[in-house]
Amino acid sequence: MSGMELVEHWWNGGAGGHREDVIVRRGPEGTHEVELRVGARSIKREYRTRDEAMTISDGLRAVGVWLELSRLRNFATSAGTR
Repeated sequence: MSGMELVEHWWNGGAGGHREDVIVRRGPEGTHEVELRVGARSIKREYRTRDEAMTISDGLRAVGVWLELSRLRNFATSAGTR
């Protein structure tokens, strides 16, 4: 899907010896995409609603400690405009 907007990006900090990312994006038609990256592999699935996508994202992050990179990115962007 092109024209995707980042909603959330989570990272496990490389725990367990490999990096994992969970990324939620919103498409122009209101659909949502969840991407799971494990090392160099990537799996993407499309969902009709934000609620569906967030439920999947929450489930993928149910174990371990996750850092929300999208929140840090938003903070860094806003701090740079001051």
